[in-house]
Amino acid sequence: MSASEVERFAKDVKGNPALGDQVKVLGADLDGLVRFANGKGYQFTKQELEAKAKDNQGMLNEEQLNKAAGGVKANQLVVTFVTVT
Repeated sequence: MSASEVERFAKDVKGNPALGDQVKVLGADLDGLVRFANGKGYQFTKQELEAKAKDNQGMLNEEQLNKAAGGVKANQLVVTFVTVT
């Protein structure tokens, strides 16, 4: 679909702790994240997710990335996506 669909998913993840916990479990698995989101009714591709996350990169420093990942190094695209959007 579009970047707006990725943004809608990110907003919902931030606003719903249970959904956020499910996303964190996926860790660095971008394909899994896209499958998960698509299964919840959000329509975007891995490429759209990566593009949106790359747009958001640079907005977080290393400490913020670590906090967002619960102290565990996770794929920066996923962490940036979930934390910034």
